[in-house]
Amino acid sequence: MILAQAEIREAVAKDEIRFDPPLEDTQWHEASVDLRLGFKFTKLVAKRGLKVSLAYGLSAIADAGLWKEKTLRREDEFGKPETYSVEPGEFILAQTYERIWIPRRLIAGVEGRSSYARAGLSMHLTAPWLQPGWNGLLTLEIFNAGPLTIELTPTLDRPCQLTFFLLTSEVPEEIAYGTRPTDSFQGQSSPISKG
Repeated sequence: MILAQAEIREAVAKDEIRFDPPLEDTQWHEASVDLRLGFKFTKLVAKRGLKVSLAYGLSAIADAGLWKEKTLRREDEFGKPETYSVEPGEFILAQTYERIWIPRRLIAGVEGRSSYARAGLSMHLTAPWLQPGWNGLLTLEIFNAGPLTIELTPTLDRPCQLTFFLLTSEVPEEIAYGTRPTDSFQGQSSPISKG
């Protein structure tokens, strides 16, 4: 069963689903919520001839320093919002502004919004779920497949949305996301590494 807006709002009012900071009125839809873009952007750095294995997670990339991270400010020295421009063919990771908590009785589906997709910008490549027990920022896998450079502004752009699905039974606490050492994305503050 997919939760409608009234049911999502009820779960938020009961502190079952949480967003920090809270959602604004413009983020609510009939059966989904939009998420705002955060301030942290990560770009992988190519090194000619280098191969990495992801069999044991992203540590090969993180340990080798194959990424650069940039945290934008809300405003530059002239009072203008700082933005990130995604060039055609560019792949970046960016995090949502909201931290999200998912209860053990729900799973949340992540989708890019069609207004961004129609300009060639995809928001997730293969990570469509926030598992029961999720707690943290959402990392977006952004790829510009279009011909235009797309400017992204933290907290102004709302590039993705969450839909909530009710599970047939609540996931036991001991197997909820974040309980295993392999649940490496729980509570992370960076798209590549913990901490």
